[in-house]
Amino acid sequence: MTIQDFDFRAEPADPTGPVRVVVVGSGGRAYREYAFAALADRCQLYLVGTEEPTWHAGYLAGHRTATDRGIAAITRAVAECLHQAPGQVGVFTWDEPSLQVTSEVAWRLGLPHMSPAAVCNCRDKLSTRRLMRSAGLPAVRFAHVRGLEDALREADVIGYPVVLKPRSLAASMGVVIARDSAQLRTLYQHAVDAAYPGLERLDGLVLEEFLDGPEISVDCVVRDGGVQLVNVCRKRLGFHPFFEEVGHLVAPWHDEPWTGDLTALITGAHQALDVRTGVTHAEVRLTAAGPRLVELNGRLGGDFIPYLGQLATGVDLTAAAADLAVGRVPDTMATRDMCAEVRFLYPPWDGVVRSLDVFAAAQVARVAGIVPLAAPGATLLLPPRGVVPRLAAVIAVGNSPEECRHTLDEASSLVRSEIEPAGTAVSTS
Repeated sequence: MTIQDFDFRAEPADPTGPVRVVVVGSGGRAYREYAFAALADRCQLYLVGTEEPTWHAGYLAGHRTATDRGIAAITRAVAECLHQAPGQVGVFTWDEPSLQVTSEVAWRLGLPHMSPAAVCNCRDKLSTRRLMRSAGLPAVRFAHVRGLEDALREADVIGYPVVLKPRSLAASMGVVIARDSAQLRTLYQHAVDAAYPGLERLDGLVLEEFLDGPEISVDCVVRDGGVQLVNVCRKRLGFHPFFEEVGHLVAPWHDEPWTGDLTALITGAHQALDVRTGVTHAEVRLTAAGPRLVELNGRLGGDFIPYLGQLATGVDLTAAAADLAVGRVPDTMATRDMCAEVRFLYPPWDGVVRSLDVFAAAQVARVAGIVPLAAPGATLLLPPRGVVPRLAAVIAVGNSPEECRHTLDEASSLVRSEIEPAGTAVSTS
């Protein structure tokens, strides 16, 4: 049997049959178990990856282990999960390294998904900038640079400060800000050497003007080209100049003075990048000249942001992504208007985690959860040496940002850890 035999375009969905959804790639347990739990309550959930399920098993109706990460192997594994009985079927991923192959799989099988071309437009930050400019959307000065001297010349044209970033990585890996030529010389190699597991680097780097102002993220549901802004999340940044995301706050936003401009920018960005289906995660700077797009991601946000949105508004974006994958209209009606915030805790220095105790912190009122992120024995290196070297995530809900902040302050002060730097155990709080 060939892959062509699994074309679901020839099999109209049976609305009375079971709903079966395949997730390609899983992400880490700490960051994505809430999503598996949410989907397992709504549909028959399958997992496709290159390794056997472990902690996921209790949420799954089945799984397939692909022989490799190639399109043919993943397509066959997905098709075998779905080709069992008439019903509503779909495939999607929240895993950035799996996004491109998942879009190709959906296209081959005739299933709803963001197109492979649109995924490329989102994944390549240079393509994003070029398409935004061609569409006449609010401009960001940028250049494609290959080599330090090229970057120095373009930085003089753009004007300092500038931001240097790899074209195709994730989690802000390799993204730095240089305030003058000396800093650019010092930091250039950091951007060149950056890597992210499972993602290939594209040629050269993107150099662009620094967008001053608060940074937010915007979660959207896109169906048949219609774009609905669902959540706006205020981003907390740290470890300057390396853009480490140290927290996120979802809070009411419809009455903000920039709401209209933001809506126009985000809607235009989806159109320019030809994103017509899926749940997306955009990052935006609120500059003095108005909102400016940093990037548009063709997947659910990470760092618990969809979970924060559900706590704050009642809208389940994981469920929305699954509904879109099977061709259904997702429920995006907010049922509450609260705030939810996550704060990530970091070690005070590079070291090995010997112990982590979050029990007392978890008892604080309005704490929605505390998720340990580093097991005993884990080595954590602070930016730029390590990749998201977090000890724990503290999540709070409240009626205002101030209430969330007070809760996070109290809970964070009660987290106890023992970090061993250079062979000496040190207790921290």
